[in-house]
Formats: sequence, structure tokens, C-alpha cells
Amino acid sequence: MQKNEPIRMCIACRVRQLQKELIRLQQNRGNISPYSGKGRSFYLCRICSQNEKKVKGLIKRFRLSTDDSERFVKYLKELDKNG
Repeated sequence: MQKNEPIRMCIACRVRQLQKELIRLQQNRGNISPYSGKGRSFYLCRICSQNEKKVKGLIKRFRLSTDDSERFVKYLKELDKNG
């Protein structure tokens, strides 16, 4: 690890990792989507994205509707599948 590599924290498990190892997402008008480059964002580690209990906690934290939560879960599964 180089001296100046950015370290970020997973919002679910609060573990600090290198920024390039985390998934960067943002909440935009009530749904969660990939980071678009504008606004605030948050990071999620790969382990938490695969943990069903942590995902349900994030859905509750962001107060997502049923449609948005299904989209979020589908997006996380797609990220896991495609890498």
C-alpha cells in the first residue's frame, strides 16, 4: 500500500479499506444508485453487499420503498456477479 492511497469506511460494517476496494453508491431522490459524480456518496464493502442482513439494514436506514429495495438488491447481486 502506498502512502497516499485514500482510505474509506464501509457504511454497514464500519471497516476501513482502500477506496478502490469499496463500492461507491449514492442516494438520489429516494433510491440508491451508482455514484454519478455529483452530490454526497457512501461506500459499501463487497462482504456487506453479499450479506442479506446488512442489506436489509441499509434498506431500512434509507427508508426505501419495496420497488426501490428490490432494485437495490438486484443491483448488488449484479455487481457481485460481474465484479
